[in-house]
Amino acid sequence: MPSWAATASAVMDGAGVWIAAILTLAVLSAAFVENRASRVAFGLLIGASVGYVAALTWREVLWPRMLLVVRDPLAQWPILLWFALGLLLLTRGLTSASWLSSLSLAYLIGVGMALAVGGAVLGTAIPQIVSVVAARRPAEPGSWLGVLNVLLVAVGTGAVLFRFAYTGWSGKGTVGKAWNRVVGLWGRLGNLFLLVAFGALFATAMITLLGLLAARVQFLLGDWLRLLPG
Repeated sequence: MPSWAATASAVMDGAGVWIAAILTLAVLSAAFVENRASRVAFGLLIGASVGYVAALTWREVLWPRMLLVVRDPLAQWPILLWFALGLLLLTRGLTSASWLSSLSLAYLIGVGMALAVGGAVLGTAIPQIVSVVAARRPAEPGSWLGVLNVLLVAVGTGAVLFRFAYTGWSGKGTVGKAWNRVVGLWGRLGNLFLLVAFGALFATAMITLLGLLAARVQFLLGDWLRLLPG
């Protein structure tokens, strides 16, 4: 005779399967027409995600640092500064004090731009240049393919960087005009590289979504309706 704990566990597992199946059908129904069931399912998904992120942030980020500040506030003064900047961001919702959040936003944007530019130069441009220089060794059988690959990556990287160069050399001389023409043509080539990259990313996303859809359909037919062989 099964115990009460085993029976309760089986009931909970069955209820979990039914809840998951109902929510899956509610989400999939949005592909045909938006309805209340899909909005409720999306709301539950977003609410659960926000709650999980908030709880994880509190437990793994905020609370440990608060303990460090309480134990030794003088040694952990940078954390106090970050907490102050975070509190200033909360004033964004107040009309009379929203200007206080500008300091935190300026700090975030400045750090983000510095990281982006540093990553583009140190992590992309310079390694590509080094790879091109390192690839210029005496030709060996079958080595030209690797050299062309490195050159293609370097040209594509430069083209994409010049694509987002909204300011250029304002010189009106021959050198300035030639440089602006080169940057313009190279930037137009960056459009092609961007289209190829976005197409590859879109194809990867579609493959991932189709895989998730197939997994949910298999769950509905197998775990819920028991129509698939075990």
